[in-house]
Amino acid sequence: MSTENTSQLKPTYFDIFKKVLNELSWREVSSFEEIEKSEHKRVLNLINMTNSDVLSSYIWDFQIEKQEIEVKQDETTIMSDFGGRIISVWENSNKYRYIHPTQLNPKTSNRVDIYSNIGNLIITTPQKHKRKLSIIYVSELYAQDAEGNKKAIMQNSDDTSILPLPYMEQILVYGTLIRVKANPSFAKFNYWRTLYYSAITNLRATGAKSSEDTPRITFG
Repeated sequence: MSTENTSQLKPTYFDIFKKVLNELSWREVSSFEEIEKSEHKRVLNLINMTNSDVLSSYIWDFQIEKQEIEVKQDETTIMSDFGGRIISVWENSNKYRYIHPTQLNPKTSNRVDIYSNIGNLIITTPQKHKRKLSIIYVSELYAQDAEGNKKAIMQNSDDTSILPLPYMEQILVYGTLIRVKANPSFAKFNYWRTLYYSAITNLRATGAKSSEDTPRITFG
């Protein structure tokens, strides 16, 4: 289902690509369809890698979503793809208990009102009537198309990241640049890295719950 379209206000996948090329002083590409060179395709891949690394490093407020599902009569086991990882399950005021995947065994699977992140498994008490569960989860759909529909990665020219403004451009451009060069001795590397981490720090400051809440950013 389409969500509210805010992507028009954001730089697109192609916009970010062109800004990276400009910082590298590489020749411009006039259209997305002209991207054929292997180094250009590598830049596109690294834009998505940067986006994924940042968004998977922390439970950002804007990634937390809610979905209601209907439980059928006498249904006990539910496995569903929510496009992310469950962080809580509610049935009215009853909060389901989390079972770690390593603790799933015949004994625990006989329990009810539990959930686990293996296949987003939910085991509920059977009832003689339909009812609803509220699923709170962290979305792992890190991009969206021009209509605002969520997707895993940016693929088309007008796709955008779900990273919010005003941090998105700085994170994606400079995060991609330090991956393209990946060499601290390169003249602009430390400058790019400083801008990249500054944007992440500012983004975290808008939603951090405590000083211990820290994104785990890695370079792949």
